[in-house]
Amino acid sequence: MILIRILLNSYTSTCIWAILTLAGLLLPLQSMAEQASGGVPYIVEIRGVIARQAEIDKLLRKVSQTVGKKDVPPHSLALLKRRAESDLPEMQKVLRSFGFFRGTIHFTVVPAESAKPTTTGFGADPASSPEGDPSPAPYSIKPVTIRFKVNSGPRFTFSKTSIGLVPDSPAGVLSPPTPAEVGLTADVPYAARLVVKAGESILTRYKENGYPFPEITDRKVIADFATNRVDVSFQVAPGTYARFGTTLVTGLDHLEARYVYELIPWKEGEPYDICLIKEARQILFNTNLFGVVEFKNPGQVNTGNRLPMTVELKERAPRTVQLGLEYTTDYGPGFDGSWTHRNFFGMAEKLSVSTILNKEIRTVAFRFDKPMFLNRDNTFTSQIAFNDETTDAYDAASGDISVILRQQFTNTFHAGGGLGFHLAQVKENANDERNTYKLLYMPLTADWDTRRNILNPVQGMHLSLGMAPYQDITQRDIRFFRYTLGGSTYYNFNSGDWAVVAFRGSFGQILGITHDNMPADLRFFPGGGGSVRGYGYQMAGPLQGNTPLGGRSSLTGSLELRFKVTESIGVVPFADGGTAFLNTVPDFSQQEMLYGAGLGFRYYTTIGPIRLDVAVPLNKREGVDSDYQIYVSIGQSF
Repeated sequence: MILIRILLNSYTSTCIWAILTLAGLLLPLQSMAEQASGGVPYIVEIRGVIARQAEIDKLLRKVSQTVGKKDVPPHSLALLKRRAESDLPEMQKVLRSFGFFRGTIHFTVVPAESAKPTTTGFGADPASSPEGDPSPAPYSIKPVTIRFKVNSGPRFTFSKTSIGLVPDSPAGVLSPPTPAEVGLTADVPYAARLVVKAGESILTRYKENGYPFPEITDRKVIADFATNRVDVSFQVAPGTYARFGTTLVTGLDHLEARYVYELIPWKEGEPYDICLIKEARQILFNTNLFGVVEFKNPGQVNTGNRLPMTVELKERAPRTVQLGLEYTTDYGPGFDGSWTHRNFFGMAEKLSVSTILNKEIRTVAFRFDKPMFLNRDNTFTSQIAFNDETTDAYDAASGDISVILRQQFTNTFHAGGGLGFHLAQVKENANDERNTYKLLYMPLTADWDTRRNILNPVQGMHLSLGMAPYQDITQRDIRFFRYTLGGSTYYNFNSGDWAVVAFRGSFGQILGITHDNMPADLRFFPGGGGSVRGYGYQMAGPLQGNTPLGGRSSLTGSLELRFKVTESIGVVPFADGGTAFLNTVPDFSQQEMLYGAGLGFRYYTTIGPIRLDVAVPLNKREGVDSDYQIYVSIGQSF
């Protein structure tokens, strides 16, 4: 602040007036210079007793420019007041949308160094906030407070709801739903979203029952301030009843159109149903063959009450290459990759070649999938794999060939069965014995999966069952039945992927054979980044010295708490437990459960999260287990 001292002696009154005028000009210039350095900092408070406070407070802050632009402060208190005043109508709408039609909102500007606030707002005393006062308040480096005071008043409730047809509706037209069917029940607290949802439900009823172009021609919401009740009325025009007409598929370059026609869930002449269009869109996207899927119609029903449909598609590139790197302290760096062709012969046949390379495992696999084999919901799969393993438990060179016919029963459940042959030369390190196995087996699978994103699941559930009877064709005593049941589930607290609880568990058994006769490469070997972290690969089970023996049964489980710190960074505390048992029935008196715990870090990318986990064994065995294990790979651990 500039202080000007005026000495009254022999100056004339004209001079005094000039000096005072100059001072009046300098003071605003000084204030403007100070404000130019960054504006008037402020904080925002929203106070008041409101039912369902958290939800309403969130929306009030969302519509408020004062809140949204807090990091861009205005250059004077007058502009700050103007910003807060512009919030009042929108905030009033928020109150009305929750049925607080009598609600009022005022705001108070509390200066940083003054206890005397000024008030303005709906219902405020006009004398306390003179209009047109542009004078900026003295600038302070301390923030002022914009305090919104909400007086919600009583919450109105639904009273009477009517849903009717337009007066000229033809006889026999589908009747509208009842108010209860669309969620508008008397005495329920009013909410605008319930009215909007009810309108959508009315239209959906008609679109699912043969009426492609219904309209709500009139909607009234009348609040009665004498009774604090709300009457709602809808008037709906169903439009013309229609059946599906001819379907035209466009935009295909390499894929045969008959493949798409087989996937369309409706037939010409069936009543129009928008649910079938939504189902078709999901089916086509799930094939991973299309980047664009659009359904169009001419906007009117033809003379035969048929509605022609056009399916506009844009094919994705048919070939993809995936490369991945991983690192673990138990077997060092590793590489995995795959090449996939998703439309090999023009009917969405998929051919893939994949490989895994690290110090202990070398694998190459070829897989061919033929969809719509025998019927639309069947897929024929054949696979050949070559494996070379040099693990602590065994050395094995093997080849495996299998064919499976899988039936898709629902969008989330499929099951199948087939035949396979496993040829392996195995050296068991615990006793230095070598054996050759020629195993004929019958794989049986079932899978239920409601996850949406396999690399980063945040909700849903996955259950899988894989089992097979085995018979060695040269050694009659080598006969057994092996199965594994596994599952995982995810809960995200309605927070997207910012906070997710994930749980995984698995149990497996081998029946009909002794431990010593059981092929070592088909026993259960928990331990490592895919099961019980903190322990080396195959090491979370019975040992002979430092050599894993594997088991005829196995039990494992994992719990993760996945938290995002930013959009791209996350932390994951986790705990794993499990072991293998020499016997078919787990015997905890002979083999204790082993537990590991640790902390993971995630870097989220468009192709999935990059994972870094550091785990320690909680049941460390001296001379066997390391102090910690590190795992680096792409994708969540499960």
